[in-house]
Amino acid sequence: MVKTHQYSKFTLKSLDEIRNSSEIILQIDKTDTYFSDSKKTCYLCEVVSSVLYNAKPTVDRLTDENIKLNNENRRLQAKISKLEGRLLKTN
Repeated sequence: MVKTHQYSKFTLKSLDEIRNSSEIILQIDKTDTYFSDSKKTCYLCEVVSSVLYNAKPTVDRLTDENIKLNNENRRLQAKISKLEGRLLKTN
């Protein structure tokens, strides 16, 4: 099993724990082992908390916001240039 998410972890769970899990389960692999106390089958699971699953790192969020603002700035600068050109034509 290969780790597929930056914040995920591997854990052993029973089928009941998988069903009742509040974590996002990315992968499940049935093992040929059993929990000693309950005799239930062990499943190797890659899990990540729901908060971290959708979270983008701060740098990524700020980069996206910076790109958006730069694009908006370019659009407004083009509009200003166009309006200045019209103003010069009327004078």
